Amino acid sequence: MNRGILLILSGYLIWGFFPIYWSLLNHVEPTEILAHRIIWSIPILLLFVGLKSSWRRNVRSVLGDKGELLFLLVTGTLICINWGTYILAVSLGRVIEGSMGYFLSPIFNILGGFIFFKERVSMLQKCAIGFAIVGALYYVASVDVFPWLGLVLALSFASYGLMRKSMKSSAVPGLLLETIVLLPITLFFVFWMVGSTQIAFLTVDRSTDLLLFFAGIVTVVPLVLFTAGARLLPMTTAGILSFVNPTLQFLLGYYYFNEAFNSDQFIGFIGIWLGLLLYCYSLIKKA
Repeated sequence: MNRGILLILSGYLIWGFFPIYWSLLNHVEPTEILAHRIIWSIPILLLFVGLKSSWRRNVRSVLGDKGELLFLLVTGTLICINWGTYILAVSLGRVIEGSMGYFLSPIFNILGGFIFFKERVSMLQKCAIGFAIVGALYYVASVDVFPWLGLVLALSFASYGLMRKSMKSSAVPGLLLETIVLLPITLFFVFWMVGSTQIAFLTVDRSTDLLLFFAGIVTVVPLVLFTAGARLLPMTTAGILSFVNPTLQFLLGYYYFNEAFNSDQFIGFIGIWLGLLLYCYSLIKKA
C-alpha cells in the first residue's frame, strides 16, 4: 500500500474509533475530559515538534507574530468547542448525530470558501451543497430533538479549517500553540473543579486516570499521521479518504452503540451522502 495512504488511513481509523474511547469515560464529566485532552496534548506535541526542525522553526516564527497568536486563540477556541461537543455527543449517546456533523463539514467548507475567500464553486459543487442541505434539513425535521450537536461539530470544524487556511502556522505546531494559549483557562477550570470536589482524576480508579492521561496521545497521534500522509498524497485522495472517519463513527453508532435510527433519518443521510459523492466526483474531475 502507498505509504501516504497508509499514514493518512491510520489517522482516520483512530479518529473513527474515538467514540469507543470516549465512551469508556462516560462516568467522567465531559468538561473534565476536555480539560485533560488539552493539558496532556501539550507534552506530546512538544515532543513531536522538538523532533522536527521545520516545526521548531515554524513555532519560533509564530511566537513573534502577535496577529498570528490572536488568530491561534480563536482557532484554539474553535477546536476546543469541537472536541468538547464530540465528547458530549458520545456521552449523550448521539454518535450518529456526531457523524452527521463530520459528513457535513466539507460542504460547509465549500460554502465558507465561496463566502469568505471568493473561491470558485463549480456546478457539481453547487449540486453537492444543495443535496447536503436538503438532506440535513430533512434530518432535522425527522428527529424529536434538534441535532444541535451535529451542527455545532460541522460549523466549528469547518470554521477551524477555513481559518487555518490563511494562517502561517502549520497543523502540528499550530495545535501546540493553540493548546498552550488555552492552558491558563484550562488550569483555572481544573483548580475550580478540584476545589468543588467534582474531579474524577486520581479519585475514581487507575483505569480512569490512565484513560484521561492518554487522551493527549489519542488526540495528537492521528493528527501527526494525517499531516505526514497528506504531504505525500494529492489533496483529491486525502479529501476522499477523509470520509473514512465519519463513516466509521456512523457504523459504530448504529451497530456498536445500538442508537435509534429510523427511515426518515436514513433519507436525510442519503441526501448528505449524495452531496458528498458529488463533492468527491468534483475533486476527481478537478485533479
